[in-house]
Amino acid sequence: MNIELVRLSVVLGLVAVVYLAVAAYVWQHRRAAGGRALTVLLLSAGIWTICNAVEVALPDPADQIVWGDIKYIGIVTLPPALLVFALEYTGRVRRVSGALLALLAVEPVVVLTALTVPQTHDLVRSLPADAHVGEYAVAVAGPLFWVHALYSYALVVVAIGLIVVATLAVTRRQLGAWLLIASCVLPVVLNIAYNVGFDEYFPADPTPIGFSIAGFVLVWGFFRFKLSDLVQMGRRQVVEQIPDSVLVLDLHGRIVDANPSATRLTGRRGHALIGRRVLDVLTQLTALLETTPVEESTSGTCRATGPDGVVDLSVTVSPLPGGGEPPSGRLVVLRDVTQQRDVERRLRELVTERTGIIETLRRGLYPLRLPEIPGLEVAATLDPAEAETSIGGDFLDVRSIGSGRWALMLGDVVGKGAGAATLTALARHTTIALTGLGWLPSRVLERVSHAIAEDDSGGEAGQEVRFCTMALATVEPGEDSAEVLLSLGGHPRPMFVTDRGVVTEVGVPGSLLGVIDDPELHDVRLGLRAGEALVMFSDGVTEARRGADAFGEQRLIELLSRLAGTPAAHIVHEVVSAVRAFSAQEEHRDDVAVLVLAIPGAAATPASANPAAG
Repeated sequence: MNIELVRLSVVLGLVAVVYLAVAAYVWQHRRAAGGRALTVLLLSAGIWTICNAVEVALPDPADQIVWGDIKYIGIVTLPPALLVFALEYTGRVRRVSGALLALLAVEPVVVLTALTVPQTHDLVRSLPADAHVGEYAVAVAGPLFWVHALYSYALVVVAIGLIVVATLAVTRRQLGAWLLIASCVLPVVLNIAYNVGFDEYFPADPTPIGFSIAGFVLVWGFFRFKLSDLVQMGRRQVVEQIPDSVLVLDLHGRIVDANPSATRLTGRRGHALIGRRVLDVLTQLTALLETTPVEESTSGTCRATGPDGVVDLSVTVSPLPGGGEPPSGRLVVLRDVTQQRDVERRLRELVTERTGIIETLRRGLYPLRLPEIPGLEVAATLDPAEAETSIGGDFLDVRSIGSGRWALMLGDVVGKGAGAATLTALARHTTIALTGLGWLPSRVLERVSHAIAEDDSGGEAGQEVRFCTMALATVEPGEDSAEVLLSLGGHPRPMFVTDRGVVTEVGVPGSLLGVIDDPELHDVRLGLRAGEALVMFSDGVTEARRGADAFGEQRLIELLSRLAGTPAAHIVHEVVSAVRAFSAQEEHRDDVAVLVLAIPGAAATPASANPAAG
């Protein structure tokens, strides 16, 4: 027997054993995309190789024909397995469908059936008539073999094309990538050379040797590059161009893909990242990756040094789907949130600054506490609709104007929030200044109206008319009594409550302030006795709504009638509570202001100073 054939038989046997061992190792990683197909590919090549070893070693042509037929199990299975591996490995499909597998099985079944049936056996292969014991006989190819060969070459070329495109998409410079491509082409070249007539240069079919090289390189590439299903359609249009850094990891934490943003963040070129452990590149991810199972998603933040200096990163780690099986890897997305953090920090600073300004403005617009008036009770509450700023359109104040007299004002300016604050300040401070001169309330309101009309500062954009309403009263306390002079500038009429619970509206309605040149304003004198109260309020009380229903004057009169003789602070609390309860479900509500002046009854005790805002 030819010594070269003996050596070849031994080599093929050793290669077959290695094939089976590598196939077992790959099977342990079958959940990764392409793992099952690569295992089948290695087993097919192993069957082909071991049968070829036996065929070469046996001297009897009858044994050679049997083992030569058996090796076709591997020969016909290998090309479809390579195609399936390429489809899954490059991400063209996540898992090959049963229909495609059935279609790919048709040709192998036809060839194996033809070899099994004696009448069709020679359509595939046969031994030459002069074959004799002691020498290896090269089989003669039949017509069906060439059909099989062309079909197999087509599958292998498509598979190699997919692997080449996917590999070059990851890197065009690594020597390993070109080695992977060359190893896939080698067995095809050897098989074509052997089949088209160069068999005199080979003691036996060299294709198994070629596939052994290709198979081992594919296994190496499978774990080195781990393209799997990570190079998806549209990747260049999406992942490559998004500003977020994207890293794709295998189950061992090695980087198998990285977009340009990730390469810029790490300061390494793409080919230098592939195959490296992510924790060697970005140690900041250690806490997230090592404390979270592969099958779970997690997120967090970290800081890293990028090309533009230290950056804040928002990190999201997600498992890569494994087609119904456990995950095949991890997807890490790192978003630069440095600018967002700076904006948030600046926003917090602005909110703090705005809050301070509003508080300062509020202290200048509204009294924190009302003064005590000897022999009288005075209580008030401001409840703005804009709770965030505590600045509404309503305002009130109680001030001494000398000679034992006091001024009480309650007003409502057009608008809400800080935009109404300037108008409030103008009306309130003008009123305080003029009442101090001893002017009648009606004359004071007239001058306030002129001041508003002449002022062109502080108006909101697009707001042409600025006006307000106000109830202004001067009070001169006596013994168990008080004389009140009341003027109304377009404001709701106050309620006068007797000690017996009789409630009447008082005052003469006047013109809105700031609208006309000569407003119509009147002074009305009232006498307040023990147990009686004067209740001043803004339109937010009577116009509070519940759907189409308003709180109205009648509800207020009925409520005040029940509160007759109670302390001023109690009246304020009950009125505001009733109004807010009535309109609790309304999305839009108005400011509510209530100011009560009362003379305690015989059984009542004068109240101390009350907060102006509840």
